[in-house]
Formats: sequence, C-alpha cells, structure tokens
Amino acid sequence: MGKTPLLRMTICTFLLTAFQCAQAQTIQWAGHTWKVTSASMAGVAPGNPANVNIDPDGYLHLQIGKWTAAEVFTTDDMRFGTYQWVVEGDVYNMDQTTVLGLFTYGPAHHSGANAENEIDIEFSQWNKTCPRACNADFTVYPSTGNHKPKGVSAWEDNFQVSGGNLTTARMEWRSERIVFTLMNGVHPIGSVADVIKTETYSSDTTNIPQTAAPVGINLWCFKATPSKNQSAVIRDFKFVPF
Repeated sequence: MGKTPLLRMTICTFLLTAFQCAQAQTIQWAGHTWKVTSASMAGVAPGNPANVNIDPDGYLHLQIGKWTAAEVFTTDDMRFGTYQWVVEGDVYNMDQTTVLGLFTYGPAHHSGANAENEIDIEFSQWNKTCPRACNADFTVYPSTGNHKPKGVSAWEDNFQVSGGNLTTARMEWRSERIVFTLMNGVHPIGSVADVIKTETYSSDTTNIPQTAAPVGINLWCFKATPSKNQSAVIRDFKFVPF
C-alpha cells in the first residue's frame, strides 16, 4: 500500500542518508534559472539543495555541512564573452579540503565528456597537494574530442595570492584565448583595478573550448570533508557576450 504524502515527507525529513529525498530544484538568481545539484557532484560529498539559498539582499549562499556540499548550474548555455562573479568572504583561507569553483562546464548539458569543455576559476589549497603553496587556480580543459592523457587539463596554473573580503573574479573567453583576472573589491565589467592576479592563456581551438556551456558554481570537498562547516557567498554573477 502506498505511503501518504505526509508519511513520505516525514521519512525524507528524518532518514539519515547521503542522498536527497527531494526532487531536483531550480532557483532564480542573477537573471538566470539555476538547477541545484542533488546527490552526485564533484568531490567526496554529495550535493544537497538545502545547502543553497538566496538571502534578502539577493546574495547566493553555498554551504558544506558534515556530509553534503552545494552546486548550481544555469539551465541556459553561454559561449564567448565576459563572465564575472563577485565573491564575499576570505576564500583565500578556507579549510584545506574546501574548493569554491566558478566555471563553465559543457558536460553538464552533454557537450563533451568529463575533462572537456571546462574553464575554471577555483579557490582552494587542494589539501596541500600543490607542488608549491597555493590557494587558487585557473584551469582550461580542451574542446570536444581532445582529451589529454588521463583526462588532465590543457592548461592549469596553481598559485598563492592574498586578497580581501570581497573579490571580483573574471574570465574573458574567446575562441583563441582566455583572460583570467582576480581583483580586490567590487568592480564593473570593463574596468581593471586593484588586480590581485591576471593571466592569459592562448592556444588553438583544440585546447580552448568552442562549445556553448552552462555556468556552474560549487562549494565542494577535495579528498576529505573539512574539519568544520564551510560557506561561501556569491554577491553577483554577470555574463556579457562578445
């Protein structure tokens, strides 16, 4: 005999499991519709829609609890243009296992396979596994069908920087180059001020994604869960096509 809706809700509320009982959810934020990940995602902790919320100021909050993490993807695809996020908080000194990712990722919408069609700005100490001290990185994965050996990136730079409590993170994606920029404070698209780090990756269209992709934002656990709960606040996201 089927359970009543109230009983099903009670079971979902109290069942201690790594997976969500709820159906996939969407949110409206920064002019886009975002699908909230439930269950499998990057890292060792599954996504939980309860870890994603928007506060009264319109800021997006992502959390990592003891067992679960947070991730959202736009339901629309974007291509060449400027991608910009404003991040609140000291993302340069998170728990060593925590990763905040700001990225485009084609495989989320079946454009290429994993380790293809991805461009990242990430804040993480990568559990102290970088060849040198690091707390952030820029990464580019190749276009469809151009996997590198073992699925590694086409290009990556891990680095150590110091920043404040507000960071403007920007990617300018063109067919033949990508310009990454981190700036202290809040800055409009088009301006460059208080630069923490900027770098340009240039290559042919084999190593740079050419396919439109959704935008992702995630807060996840690399190799292990953090020693205490983590959170990140994304004040804004903007995309301006070229």
